[in-house]
Amino acid sequence: MTVRRLLEILALVVATLLPTYSAAANTFGTDFSDLWWNPLESGWGANLAHQGDTVFMTLFVYGVDSKPKWYVASYMPTRGGEASHAFDGTLYEATGTYLGAPTFDPGSGTMQVVGTASLEFSTINVGTLTYNVGGVSVTKRIERQTFRSNNLSGSYFGAQVGTKTSCGTSSGTSENTALYSIVHNGPDISITAVLSDNLYCTYSGTYVQQGRMGQIEGGFSCTNGSKGGYFAAGIEASDKGFLGRFFADFGGGCVESALIGGVKR
Repeated sequence: MTVRRLLEILALVVATLLPTYSAAANTFGTDFSDLWWNPLESGWGANLAHQGDTVFMTLFVYGVDSKPKWYVASYMPTRGGEASHAFDGTLYEATGTYLGAPTFDPGSGTMQVVGTASLEFSTINVGTLTYNVGGVSVTKRIERQTFRSNNLSGSYFGAQVGTKTSCGTSSGTSENTALYSIVHNGPDISITAVLSDNLYCTYSGTYVQQGRMGQIEGGFSCTNGSKGGYFAAGIEASDKGFLGRFFADFGGGCVESALIGGVKR
C-alpha cells in the first residue's frame, strides 16, 4: 500500500472522528456529492447528491440494445451509521412526458422497481458501486470524475483545529487562528501561514484535483524549527474560501491531524 493511499484512508477515518466541516448541503460527514465514473470504462457513470445521511443517485448506463438507459435510486440512507460510509436503496426506472411535448403531463410519469443499489466508499475519492437490474448484478469500482481544476490562489483569514499525538508537552488539542497566503499554479502550490501563536510556517507541495475535492502532498517548515511532511485531503474551495483536513508528520512519531479553513479576503 502506498503512503498516499494510506493517508487517503486515514482522511476518511478522521472524517468520522472529527467534527464535520462540509460547506455543501451535507453536514453528516464526508460529502460524496459528485459525478462518479470508472476511468477505464468511459461512457457511463453516476451522479450523487448527498444530503444529511442520504444519497440520491442517478445512474446512466446502456441497455441490452446498447442504447442509453438511466435509473434512479432516490433514497439511499446510510447503512450502519456515519462510520460505515455505505448507502443502500431501491433502484427505479422512470417514464414521463416526452421532452418535445408542448405541456408537461404529470400523470404520464411512472416509477418501476427494477432492483437495488449499494455504495461503499473506501476513501474520500474512491468507492464501489453494486447494483442489479432484472436479475443482472454489476459491481464496479468508481472514483470522482475530474474535468476542471480549482485554483486556491489568494489571501484568507481562517483557523486550524486539531490534535497532536506523541509530541511531548505539545500533545493534545491545538487551536489557532491563521492568515493564509496561497500561490497556486497548475499542480504547484505554496502556502504561507501566520498563526496566532506567532508561528510562521510555509508549505509547498503538489495539488491534485479529484472531482470537487482536492488534495495536497508536500513538505513544511516553521520558524520554531519544526519541519516534516504533510498531506491535506478533502479540500473544498469556492469563491468564499476553502475547507479541508490536514495531516502533518513532525518526525519522531509526532503527528498532527486537524481541520483547516479560511474565508477569502
